[in-house]
Amino acid sequence: MYMLINVNFKKVNKLNLILALFIFAFSLILSSFVAYKYGREAFTTYFPMLVQLPIFVVFYTISKYRGAKILFVFLSTFIFSSPVLWSPFIVGAFVNYSLKVMMLASLITYFVMLLLVYKYIAPLFHYALENLQSNWLSLCSLPLLYSLLSYLTNHYNNTIAGWQETAYFRILILAIIYSSYMIILMLFKQTRDHFVLKNEQTILTLQMDSMKQYLSVLENSHEMAVIYRHDLRHHLQYINTCILQSNFQESSKYIKNICSEIQESGVVLYCENNDTNMILSAYVTKAKNKEIKINIDAIIPKSISFATTDLCVILSNGIENAIYACEKIIDSKKKEINLTCHFKKDKMFIQITNPYQGDIEFNNDIPISNVDGHGTGTISIVKIVTKYQGIYSFETKGNIFTLSVIV
Repeated sequence: MYMLINVNFKKVNKLNLILALFIFAFSLILSSFVAYKYGREAFTTYFPMLVQLPIFVVFYTISKYRGAKILFVFLSTFIFSSPVLWSPFIVGAFVNYSLKVMMLASLITYFVMLLLVYKYIAPLFHYALENLQSNWLSLCSLPLLYSLLSYLTNHYNNTIAGWQETAYFRILILAIIYSSYMIILMLFKQTRDHFVLKNEQTILTLQMDSMKQYLSVLENSHEMAVIYRHDLRHHLQYINTCILQSNFQESSKYIKNICSEIQESGVVLYCENNDTNMILSAYVTKAKNKEIKINIDAIIPKSISFATTDLCVILSNGIENAIYACEKIIDSKKKEINLTCHFKKDKMFIQITNPYQGDIEFNNDIPISNVDGHGTGTISIVKIVTKYQGIYSFETKGNIFTLSVIV
């Protein structure tokens, strides 16, 4: 279950962790007492309350998931644990139920199931838990039915005599359950593939938009250069006339105006990295068109050990969300975005701050949105940061939203 819900102990509240350890210890002591005092039959009868319920509470306490999601993972552990309980009896039937061989079979099955869960099943669960928001309650019905059948048919009290009486029934039920789980895992795989494809499409769209904006800026710069080259003779003639008439103030003013116009029409290079310049130029133009001021402090070398597509996702989504927030600000003087983007010692630091209006809803420290077409940008940023095992934070203070990323 630890592998399936992917617990990050660094982000678990210390009080919750202490509470979970206390519940776990209490369960262990109580289970041992019941087994010693009242025997095996009493222990297996109350096994769900003595062991399973405390384990559910423990993982509910330290997990970031709630409701049907955590319940489904909890019930699924019964399914993936079943071969560990049943394989000794299947192998034992061929070796006259030798205790040593049965124990060895149980251990081997245990490590095989751990490997399968870790390598193949857990990644699918992680994608589904993060991205699949509905149908979890209906998914719980299958493992819940299996758990009830196991309890009502006394499957928790595993004895050789009990196994021999119900072996065919147990194997049939397990085969049906595992066949059904293959369908569930295929659903999870489709969910993962869907979000991977959607993320790739988003990246391509962002890159195309940035390229179009950048080409538009280049085209405008080229046109202005042609115009100034054509009008250069007239400009020089006017400046020369001002100088001959000793009107130095007018000539200086005229030169400053020309320089200002040339600077505004040119392509701004924010740093040495061309990809970063292209992305930033596109969104600076977009912000200016919406009358939003954007300040950029970028120190990115020409060559970096960071994928362009990933850089595009973080910067584009971060600035896009900042622009969207600024559009809602009534006071035009407050519409200002500050971007810091530095690369040092193979680490990228990105920070974007912007004002916001209203309330921002968070889920697991990640801002979410109920508006169609919004909210997926932050998820994309989180996925990229997680991919590089980096650090991210979304903070609000005094109506200022701050996105910070280190990858």
